Amino acid sequence: MANYANTLQLDALSMLMENSNKDFRPANYGATKAFNDYKRDVILNYDEFQAIEAEPDLRDRKVDYLRRDSQTVNSSRSASLSGAMGTSSRDSLTFVNYSREFTISDDNARSNTFNASRQLAAQMRNARLDIAAEIESDAVTKLEAYKNTVDPSSELSSWDSSNYVNEIANTNKDQYFNYIQTEMQGRDYNGNIQVISTNAANALLNYQTAQGAGNSENLQFQYPGLEWYWSNSVTNLSDYFCTTYAVESRGLGLVDWVPAKNRETLMHGLWDFSTMPDPMGIFDRFALATYKTVQDSTDGDADIGGNTQDAVWLFEMSVDVAFYIPTITTQKLVNKYGLLSS
Repeated sequence: MANYANTLQLDALSMLMENSNKDFRPANYGATKAFNDYKRDVILNYDEFQAIEAEPDLRDRKVDYLRRDSQTVNSSRSASLSGAMGTSSRDSLTFVNYSREFTISDDNARSNTFNASRQLAAQMRNARLDIAAEIESDAVTKLEAYKNTVDPSSELSSWDSSNYVNEIANTNKDQYFNYIQTEMQGRDYNGNIQVISTNAANALLNYQTAQGAGNSENLQFQYPGLEWYWSNSVTNLSDYFCTTYAVESRGLGLVDWVPAKNRETLMHGLWDFSTMPDPMGIFDRFALATYKTVQDSTDGDADIGGNTQDAVWLFEMSVDVAFYIPTITTQKLVNKYGLLSS
């Protein structure tokens, strides 16, 4: 039984992808995915973070990036050059630790319909779902904090100066995403656009993509160049049909990190430190700490087993995450849109 916990973990990991129990259904976590998809493009020293040994060093590490430097364009050549140096910036990352604990009892598993492997798989799912909800909420909070606060001066939308939202009239709902793309181009964002929306926007997408070339009105022209993300954590104001955050691809990034002892699979006394794949396939990995002990369960607690020598495994699933949006010279990278409901 010396390796029971190790084989138990492997069995549980093989079960994590089972989707028959809909009580474990995950959300879309669109904001988290939008930050994660281009993290290595946005944070060029991303891999350096993965080699950091301790959390204090992690939190002191900076992100460097180049800045736009606008200078006067002369109307004639000069015999005396005095051009300015370029400029760069250094940003700090704010890391948050997300940790979730759970327990497996050997006696409970032996007297239960579900064996230890299935219990562990369920506990891992539960832990990952709880962590995912917290991270997604923080991702949306980051988008909200870094949204553009400058009126785009566009005829396609009105400007809510109190909430900093570009509002598009409901009469133009068939061109909602076309207007978003067009206004983003007006801000010089000409690449693919990541759109993180409330789920109501999916109703527009489904309807409009069904209006194909054979229909009287083809609305599919507005969809190339858009990358879709859905989030239940985005708040939709009462007078909006849907709400969207728009940002040019490679404008959002994050760093996800686990401690060195987990990366190295350190075993110390009753503690095992290891990593596990992200069951949702979003982050690179999660840290898993396991503490093995024996407890007296003779207090009659039927949920545990009631034996004097109950083998118990205490687990902690964790990850450190820092969201990152570069600061730019004019305006901001994230722009918020709302389609009015009437």
